[in-house]
Amino acid sequence: MNVHTDLVLAARVRLMGHNERILEGEEGLRVYRILFTATPHVYAYKLAYVLRDLSETSPRAARMPGARQTLLAQARAASTHIPTDAPAHQQRMWEYSVAELRDIERRLGQANR
Repeated sequence: MNVHTDLVLAARVRLMGHNERILEGEEGLRVYRILFTATPHVYAYKLAYVLRDLSETSPRAARMPGARQTLLAQARAASTHIPTDAPAHQQRMWEYSVAELRDIERRLGQANR
């Protein structure tokens, strides 16, 4: 996939100006989605982390049915790109996302009855 180099450069510059471990929120989502398309094995964990965090904290996800489920599904898809030699907590991101998705689906199934 071709990524616009200006977008990648702007995302990397934004990360250089950030002092925390992970850039969070919708800005983090934008930055990590751009960087994930350029180097998925490097940014897979951070993208999955931000997606999971937004699924829990975003007011939009709270208001829109299925939005949380979609964010978690995207986190699960991103976490499949985490390298096998990554730290254990990063490798378990897949398990966390799948467990949360199953819980949501279980609760939605009970609510529909």
